[in-house]
Amino acid sequence: MIVLAIPLGLFVAARLEIWFGGSVFTAYDTASYLPVSFTGHAPRLWGAPAFYALFPDDVARTFGQWLIGTIAWVALAVALAIVLRTFVARVLATTTVLALGLLPQVTNWDFAILSESLSISLGLLVLALLLLWLRFGKLPLLVALVVIAFAWTFVRPELVLLVGVVALVLAVRAVRKRQLATAIAAGLLIAGIGWSVAITPTVGKTFAGWSATGLTLREETLLYRLRLQVLADPRVENVFHTKLGMPDCPAMKRIVVAEQGKKWDMPGFAVAYRACPELRRWGAENAGRSGLRYVLAAPALFLEQTWSTMPRALVGTRYADVAAPLPLWADLVYFPRITVIVPVLLGSLSITLLAALAAGAWRRRRLLLGTGLILTVAASASVVAGLLYSTGENARFGMQEGVALRLAVLVLLATAVDSLLGRRRELRADTE
Repeated sequence: MIVLAIPLGLFVAARLEIWFGGSVFTAYDTASYLPVSFTGHAPRLWGAPAFYALFPDDVARTFGQWLIGTIAWVALAVALAIVLRTFVARVLATTTVLALGLLPQVTNWDFAILSESLSISLGLLVLALLLLWLRFGKLPLLVALVVIAFAWTFVRPELVLLVGVVALVLAVRAVRKRQLATAIAAGLLIAGIGWSVAITPTVGKTFAGWSATGLTLREETLLYRLRLQVLADPRVENVFHTKLGMPDCPAMKRIVVAEQGKKWDMPGFAVAYRACPELRRWGAENAGRSGLRYVLAAPALFLEQTWSTMPRALVGTRYADVAAPLPLWADLVYFPRITVIVPVLLGSLSITLLAALAAGAWRRRRLLLGTGLILTVAASASVVAGLLYSTGENARFGMQEGVALRLAVLVLLATAVDSLLGRRRELRADTE
C-alpha cells in the first residue's frame, strides 16, 4: 500500500496545479443556486445552496468544491485499493481512477457555481463508503455513508434514483443479515427521497420567479423539449398533435423554422408560447408527463431519438476554464469524440464485464463485480430517465452518469485483473 502513495501524491499535486490555474465560472442560472429553503420555497433543492451558504464568495465556494472533489477521488481510489487483493490490480485501479479525476471534463465543474461538482463528488464519496462498509461492516462507515448520501439526495432532483439504489442495497443487506442499524439507515435514505420528491413541485413553481422565461420548471422543460425535439422533427410533432392532443401554435413553429437550430431564443419562444392560450393550458396540464406519454405513444421513435441524443449526454463538456495536467491522449481515451462515444462505452463495458466473468470474478470478487454491474445499470437508467424528463444542455445534465459509466469500466477492468491474478495465485499455491 505504501507504493500507492506515489500516484496519490502526484494526483494531489496535479489537483493543486488545476486549482491555481482555474477560474470561476458563473452561468445564466448561477443566481438560482444561492437561495436556501428546506421546504422548496427556493428555485433549487437545498443541497448546493446550503453548501454555498457556508462561504462568503464564489472563489471560496469553488475552493470548497475543489477540496471536496480532491478528497472524494482520493477516497474512492483508496477504497478500491483496500477492497482489491493483488498489487497490480490496486495500482491499475488507483492510477486509472485518479487520472479520470484530473481530466478537464471532470475538474471544470469544481469551478462552476452550479450543482454538477457536488453531484459528482458526493457520489464518489457514497461509492467509496459503500464499498468499505460492505467490506468491513463497521458502524462509523455506515453513519458516514448515510449522512453523505442523504445530503446527495438534495443536490439534484434526479439523484433520487441513484440514492434509491443505495437504499435498496442497504435494505437487502438489512434483511439478509438481520441488522437493525442497516434497516434504520435504509429508512433514513428513503425518508430523504420522500422529502425531496415532496418539495420538488414547490421548487418548480418557485423557479418561475428566477427563470428567463418566467415559467415553472416543468413548463420551461417542456418549452425546451418543444423547441429542440418536438417542433424540430415533423414525426415527433405529429405524435404530440395526434396522440398527445397538443394544440398547434404557428408562432412557435415560425421561430423554430427561422432559427434553423442556430440559436435558442427561449425568452422569445416563451412569449410565443404564452400567446397560444390553448397550448398554454395543455402545457400546464401535461408538462410533467409529456415525456412519459410520448414514450408510451411512440416507443420506437423515442428510442431512435434517444439513441441520437445519447452521445451528447455522455461525451462530456467544459464550462469553466481549467488546466489540463494530463496529455491529450488521456483525454481522448476517457472522453472519445461524440461520433464514437456510445459504441466505445458500450464496448468497454461489455469487454470488461466478460473478462471479469471469464476470470472467475463471480466466485472470487463478487463485491467488485456487483459494484461494476450496479454502476452500469443505475447510471444507464438515470441517463435515460434524464433524457425522458429534461432536454437542453444534455452534456451538462448527464455528467454524473457519464462519470459513473466510466468508473464502471475501470472497476470491472480492475476486477478482471484481480480475479485473474488471484486465480493464478491459487493455482500456484495448490501446486506447492
